[in-house]
Amino acid sequence: MSIEVSIIMISYNKYPQNLFSLYALENQTFDHSKMEVIFVDDASTDETYTIKNQSFNFPFKYIQCNTNVGRSKTKNIGIEEAKGEILIFIDSEMILDPDFVEQHFLLHQTEKKLVVAGCLQHYGTFTVYEPGFNKRQRRRLLALIKKKRKWIPRERRVSFRKRIENKTTDKFPLFTKEQIQKAQYKVLAFHEPVFREIIEFFGLELKDYTMPWKFVITRNVSLKKSLIEAVGPFYEGFQGHGCEDWEFGYRLYKYGAKIIEYPNVCVYHQEHPRSKENSKENIKNYLTFLNQHPNFDVGALSLAWLKKSFFEVNEIITEYYRISEESPQMITYMTKGFNALFNSVLNNLYEGRKVTNLLSVSGIENDLEWKEQIFKERENLTNENKGTKLVETLDYLLNL
Repeated sequence: MSIEVSIIMISYNKYPQNLFSLYALENQTFDHSKMEVIFVDDASTDETYTIKNQSFNFPFKYIQCNTNVGRSKTKNIGIEEAKGEILIFIDSEMILDPDFVEQHFLLHQTEKKLVVAGCLQHYGTFTVYEPGFNKRQRRRLLALIKKKRKWIPRERRVSFRKRIENKTTDKFPLFTKEQIQKAQYKVLAFHEPVFREIIEFFGLELKDYTMPWKFVITRNVSLKKSLIEAVGPFYEGFQGHGCEDWEFGYRLYKYGAKIIEYPNVCVYHQEHPRSKENSKENIKNYLTFLNQHPNFDVGALSLAWLKKSFFEVNEIITEYYRISEESPQMITYMTKGFNALFNSVLNNLYEGRKVTNLLSVSGIENDLEWKEQIFKERENLTNENKGTKLVETLDYLLNL
């Protein structure tokens, strides 16, 4: 039988969580002869290499990179190797519900340009104890062991607690292969939804939400390979972690793909030591994203770094779209000005400078005609009672 679904897993130093994910995939209800798993190891330095000697009840391909090539490149390697028309991207520490593949396959039979995300039924779970866990993770694990005591044999429970409380330096699994395949990882699971408020407000189809591309997070997303052929692969110019998914999602969104949230199956992210968030790296990558797509809707998300909510940003973008369609001549200079201001916000944050004096920093102050036309357009919007949000945003940025 031909392969219809390709699951692409990328991994860097996530052993044995990545092996547990593969064990769990053996429980999928979808026909295993039509489902392949492509595992791309981004030059891991742990025991991930041993997975290549494992056998599973589905077609499996292990690809090992000689050097660390990054998240975009590893995904693109997986795409090149994929035989299926439907691609499912998951991080290697994600455990999927048994009917995950079947449900996603059926969804893609209904629409050609569909992207399916899974943020609402996102869970965390502990399958391995790692000495690098932070205090919050250790406390949460101990609390779960205590709460679920009737589900964990006393001998194992006492052993786990002693080792965790004594802050053992040994890494040890909390489950066996058989227990993973019996879904016992759910005993130590906790609900950790992503973007819940946005989904509750805009609905599963994210109607009227101007940034659905933020839901394209390849720890758990599916789409047809033909969509990738239409918009191109992941952009490989990002450094480190962050934004490669969003940039890819943005191209899908602009192409007309329908991005939806699907809550009928759960996914479980296996806990591992949390690296400190590198905000500087994230900002740099977002600047790269903005340089690739110097559009108002991409730039406007920089306001989130200034503590504006996603709902506020959505209202601003919605108003911009409306005016651009109805009276584009009214905001010609403002559009160019906003792009310069958004860039200045991100550059200041990246350089560690206070976000202030943006009129000068953006270069608008030195271009008298540009500055004059921006304020003239602002006045016209105010007089005609249009663009209230745009005017407020312009004033907010210039008064920082």
